[in-house]
Amino acid sequence: TIQEGQTLWAISRTYDVSVDRILEFNEMSQRDARRLRRGSTLRIPGEHETGDLELARVGPARIEDLPPLEDGAYHLLAEGETLWDVAHTYEKTLAEIVERNELDDDAMRSLRAGRPIIIPGLTQDQIRVADPSTSRAGFRHTVGRGQTIWDLARSFRVSVSQLMAANGLDQSGAQGIREGQRLWIPGGRRQAREDGEPQLSRAQQQALRLAERLGLGSVEAGRELLRGRLERRWIRAARGRAGRLPGTLRWPVRNGRFVRGYGSGEQGYHLAMDIAGDIGWNVRAAAPGIVGYSGDGIRGFGNVVILIHPGGWVTLYAHNSMNFVVAGERVPGGGVIAELGSSGISRGPHVHFEFIYDGQNCDPATLFRPGVQHESRLARIPRETWTRPNDRPDGVQCQRRRRHPRSRWVVSE
Repeated sequence: TIQEGQTLWAISRTYDVSVDRILEFNEMSQRDARRLRRGSTLRIPGEHETGDLELARVGPARIEDLPPLEDGAYHLLAEGETLWDVAHTYEKTLAEIVERNELDDDAMRSLRAGRPIIIPGLTQDQIRVADPSTSRAGFRHTVGRGQTIWDLARSFRVSVSQLMAANGLDQSGAQGIREGQRLWIPGGRRQAREDGEPQLSRAQQQALRLAERLGLGSVEAGRELLRGRLERRWIRAARGRAGRLPGTLRWPVRNGRFVRGYGSGEQGYHLAMDIAGDIGWNVRAAAPGIVGYSGDGIRGFGNVVILIHPGGWVTLYAHNSMNFVVAGERVPGGGVIAELGSSGISRGPHVHFEFIYDGQNCDPATLFRPGVQHESRLARIPRETWTRPNDRPDGVQCQRRRRHPRSRWVVSE
C-alpha cells in the first residue's frame, strides 16, 4: 500500500525489483504509474512475501532514482509549495505543468512535499533546489465569521485544491469549514494584496499587454463577448484557419456531470449548460483559443473565464473558485483554465458553460466529444460537427440571450 510521499521508483528500490517488472506484474502503463497516489495498492513480484517491511520509512523520490527525461527535468515539491509557485518559478503556465504531468482532478488535490514534478523544456541543471533548512512555506490562519474556502483561496492566492491537500480536506470538509477553525495556508502570504490577484509570470504579463493592445480583458470587453459582439482582430488573435470553426467541443470537466441544459429554468431563460463536480476539479478549455476576459467583474457569474475561438465561437466558464489564466493568454483545447467552484450566484459547485456565436447563445450538446456526461453514462444524443460559419447543423439551436425573469442583474445564473 502506497504511503504518503512515496513514488513507484522509491518502492522499486525498497523491494529490489525493477520498475518495469512492477509495471508488467500489475498490467500498468507509464501513464498509470504517474497517477498512483496514497492508498493505492501494488502487487510486488518475487519469490518471498515481504509484507512486513515498513514501507513508511521510504522517503520522497530522489532525482537520481527517477527515469531519465528527454523533454524536461524534475522538480521536487518543497513543503508548502504549490503548482502555481512552480509554474511561476519556471515561467510556465499552470496548464503546461498539469498536462505534462498528466495530473487528473484528484491528483491535483493530493500533491505533497517530495512529489516529483516534470518541468517541460528544461534540463536538470536549470532546476532550482530548495534549501532543506528553510522552514515550511505558509502559515496558520484562523477562519473568520462567514469565511468560505473560496474566500481563503482568493485572499491568499492559493487554489482550493492546494488548500484541501494541505489540510487533508475532502469535499464536504472544504465546504464545511467553520469559524475558529485553524487551516494551513501553503505558500500563502499573510498580507493578501487588496486586488486579490495572483502573482503573474512573465508570459502572463506579456499576455496582458497583448490583451490591452487588442482591447480585451476589461469588463466592457467581457460584456461584449457575453453578447456575441466580436471585433475582427479578436477573432484573428485566436489563430484559427481562415473561415473555419473548430468543429467540436471538449467536455469542460473530465469527471463532471450534466445537471441542467439549454432552455431550462423559469420561462426557458437558461441558455447554457450546468456541469456539476467537486470543488478543486480542473475546468478545461472546450476548444483552442485566446482568453478574452478573466475576472469577477461581471455580476452574478463569480470568477469567470471567457474564451474566443477560431472563426468567432465564444465559450464562457463561470462560478470558478479560481481562474488560472489571464486575458490575452492563448490556451490549447483541453488546457486547464480554472478550478471548479461556487463563486457568484451559485447553489453549489458547478461550471456554468455558455456557447455563443454571432450574437446568440447556442445549445452545445451535440458538439461535445466524447459527449454529454450524465451521472454514470454518456447521453444518447446525435453528434454534430460545425466547421463552416454559415452552415449551422440542424442539431444546434441558437437564440438571443434572455434575462432572468425575476432579477434586475442576473443575466444567466
